[in-house]
Amino acid sequence: MVTRRDRRRFKRAADRAIRPSRRASTASAITIVLRALTTVLRAIATVLRLSRRVWSWSVIGVAALLLYVVYAFPARIESRKADVAQPARPVTVTEPSRDANERRLSEIRQVHLGQLQPVLRTDAQKLSEVARRIRADGRVTDINKDRSATVVELRSLFVSHGVLSGDLQNHYQEYSQAKERLRRNVSEHEAEFYTATSLLTTKLSLPPGAEHRRLEVARSLLEKCLGKGPGTAVAEDEFTAFLSDSDVTAHCESLKKRAARIAANADKLSAEALVLAERTTLPGECKYTKLD
Repeated sequence: MVTRRDRRRFKRAADRAIRPSRRASTASAITIVLRALTTVLRAIATVLRLSRRVWSWSVIGVAALLLYVVYAFPARIESRKADVAQPARPVTVTEPSRDANERRLSEIRQVHLGQLQPVLRTDAQKLSEVARRIRADGRVTDINKDRSATVVELRSLFVSHGVLSGDLQNHYQEYSQAKERLRRNVSEHEAEFYTATSLLTTKLSLPPGAEHRRLEVARSLLEKCLGKGPGTAVAEDEFTAFLSDSDVTAHCESLKKRAARIAANADKLSAEALVLAERTTLPGECKYTKLD
């Protein structure tokens, strides 16, 4: 027989079952709880009707078991929903870090700097030689060579490396431009030297026995005009006569002025090349300073 006290216990249990589960946070979970609670209440009513002669604490045990199911079931549903709703973790792709790339670029630049420094030092030596030759002889190339040979000789004085000399302009633009201007000046000087020699050769009046020495005499005369030789192959009166020729005088003055500028600029660039060769950082960009 279910007593009044038992009924009050069932009522309190039913009230607790009607309350929303703390773990249920969605409308679907609440609906499931309410449906399950209705089923439990119906089951309790049936048990009360059929078990009036059964010991009341047995009924309470059954009711407690059903209430546990009601409370535990929604929580498990929510737990499964949370597992399903959890977004997939993105796949982490390992890439070279920015710091690693910067270190690699720095290493590449230092290696290329080490390649250019010997080129600059060789430039300094060759430019110093250009200045020395033009001060001593009034020209840079060998006077006894023909023009095709002097072109090769001149190029060798301004190209220290077959590949890297051309790359200097990417890193030392002002220096490279100044060196190219000097090369053109030297080339113009050599060309005018040949022009002046040819002019003197045509103006010479030599006895038949000295005709084979025409070129030698013309060069000797020009060297003396430039103050670079004694002019032993020319008599003093002949030399004075040639100085009165306006064309000869103009060429001599032009050659002397250009030679002085070439010597000064060559010395300046030689010193600059040495300074650049001692620097520890490489300015500018080129194909050799990029990552593969």
